[in-house]
Amino acid sequence: MQDRPTAQELIAAVAQFLGDELVPSLGDARLRFRALIATNVLAIVGRELEAAEPLAREQWQRLAALLERPAGERPAHPRVLAEDILAMSRELCQAIRAGRADDGPAYEAVLEHARQTLIEKLSISNPRFVAALARENESHQPSKEPQLWNLP
Repeated sequence: MQDRPTAQELIAAVAQFLGDELVPSLGDARLRFRALIATNVLAIVGRELEAAEPLAREQWQRLAALLERPAGERPAHPRVLAEDILAMSRELCQAIRAGRADDGPAYEAVLEHARQTLIEKLSISNPRFVAALARENESHQPSKEPQLWNLP
């Protein structure tokens, strides 16, 4: 493994090249659109490399609390952590289907977990959307961008 440039730096450099130099020079609308998609994909991958593991640890903590599991048993390896999150999410879905989160504190806790998880996922895939929602919530002015619900 090399020290520099890091994978994130390489991804950022390619995304910058595509966005700043290649896309503006393309006359073919189809190629321009595809280059913009490639630029966006690289940006998402870069953000995921940077933030995915800490966000996964936070998601695991929330799920463990919802499922009343001991917090100290979190897997250390990222792949095992992801598998555990998937298994716990399935377990939470079963609890929801069984009606164990229909109202009261359980409902509020599950709703907050879903809200926070969605914000975290959007912060990687579309951070401008999350920022627009935050601005909208601060100003109480409707945004021109689509709104799922008042997330932040």
